[in-house]
Amino acid sequence: MRAIEKLAKLRLSEFALSRFERIAAKMGVDENRVLELYIEAKNNSGRERFKNIKHSDRILLLPQCLRSRDCTAKLGELGYECNNCGKCQIGPFIDEARALGYERILIISGGSIVPKIFTKFKPKASLGVGCFKELVMGSFVCQKFGIAGQGFPLLKDGCLETDLDWKLLKSRI
Repeated sequence: MRAIEKLAKLRLSEFALSRFERIAAKMGVDENRVLELYIEAKNNSGRERFKNIKHSDRILLLPQCLRSRDCTAKLGELGYECNNCGKCQIGPFIDEARALGYERILIISGGSIVPKIFTKFKPKASLGVGCFKELVMGSFVCQKFGIAGQGFPLLKDGCLETDLDWKLLKSRI
């Protein structure tokens, strides 16, 4: 397990990541841990490219599951439109991201909308927040579109009132 964790910290090629997955499966490593290490490896390999893209050329994708159960946001064509009601931390976070220069911040209902978003806005980089399975799928979509992607995992999975380390996310944007 320590060897796999060390591998995740390296900048690995797609081939190496594929081998890494097979080794972990043979060793009986927990699926969520493999997904976590995969995202860590992908983030490490693409971090410098992402950091070199200005904020206005990035897109920030937040999952709808971060919303409060009592959220009053309405679902639009590409996601929920936050009205900064104060029932969750999304509104203040969006304000901070906009202050840094992020122009495109979307609260999406799932990863299947991401290709449509990338086609419409053509970002150079994407920071996606989600559960590990969604982040892995998002990394493939970023690769397909040639977008510098970074994935940020939730602390708690689920489809309602999930959570994340907001302070750490602020440092990553």
